[in-house]
Amino acid sequence: MHQHARVKRIVIMHACAAFLLLAAAGSAYGQAGKYLIINHFVSDPAVIEGHLVVSDVEGRGGAINVHVYDERGNVVGKAEEVIPAGGKLNINAEKYVQGRKMVGTLRIRSTTNVAGQYWQFYKQSAQGWKNIAVPAAVGPGATKLVCQHFVADPAIESYIVVADAEGTAPTVYVEFYNDQGELAGQHKVNIPKNGKFSIQPLDMVGGKKMTGVAYIQTEGGLITGEYWQVSEKEKYQVAHAMQGSAPVAAVIEAEPLIRVQVQFDFDSDKIQKRSYADLMEVAKAMKSDRNKDARYEVGGHTDSVGKEEYNRKLSERRANAVKDFLVQSGVKASRLLVVGYGPAQPLVPNDTPAHRAINRRVEFKKL
Repeated sequence: MHQHARVKRIVIMHACAAFLLLAAAGSAYGQAGKYLIINHFVSDPAVIEGHLVVSDVEGRGGAINVHVYDERGNVVGKAEEVIPAGGKLNINAEKYVQGRKMVGTLRIRSTTNVAGQYWQFYKQSAQGWKNIAVPAAVGPGATKLVCQHFVADPAIESYIVVADAEGTAPTVYVEFYNDQGELAGQHKVNIPKNGKFSIQPLDMVGGKKMTGVAYIQTEGGLITGEYWQVSEKEKYQVAHAMQGSAPVAAVIEAEPLIRVQVQFDFDSDKIQKRSYADLMEVAKAMKSDRNKDARYEVGGHTDSVGKEEYNRKLSERRANAVKDFLVQSGVKASRLLVVGYGPAQPLVPNDTPAHRAINRRVEFKKL
């Protein structure tokens, strides 16, 4: 990287639980749309030749508006282009910023569906192994992303890049887990409006050499992102889009078992703001035509650490907090029955931190 009825259940998991990966509607990456985002754009004319490639996928052509933002979210260039019917644009993107040296994002809005890529070529032949092409993210983005594989290694340069997709300046949480599902590091970032950030996994896990999975989620607003990895020793550079992993109401209402993550403050029933978007999707599913007359048991569950009676009461308080949130979101209280199970119904043995995180959950069981 250059520069830096059968019983159906809806299950809500909290604390350090793993995500079930559900692609959010409208957040397919590397595909077509009327709003595209290049998450990492570099203008450095002495070193790099960067190309924005946009292809017409409908065969109708259309008008393209391109805005260039720096990392702080300031507009530093913009242009209008016309894409020929059935054709494409291949633009040296530095022209939008008059050759200014910078790092930022490109936002493309089109009157028709288009697909996009960012191509980055190094002018010195000795650096040609760094040449790379990365698909554009398709807006509007997602409330959660997953980096399926990161490497923390002093010999490797790796970055997680996240962009504000809709101009809401979201607060973003990044959590790093090792391959065994144990929390290895976490970080909180406020993205500037229309801006972006880059962080290095090695710094976030305390300099420990490891591989793992990273989860990124917001307190509100939508994001897109990528993972970049460079090895000078082995002469490669790779990048891939991070996939959306947020729950979607249409999926929740249709599937017999759904798991998403709810975060509570430690030893508390206070729901953290970053879980609001997920719970809003659960509320939408409960209010859908399919489920609008259904009643649900809201069952709280904990791991086995601590006294059983205390955990039972904590699980009940947390389930009540989730019920209150759903009621405030328009679900009738009469449709929700709260039960605190404590550690009595584990999904997996409580033998590792990762397993205990799975057992800390709130389940919605259709009655």
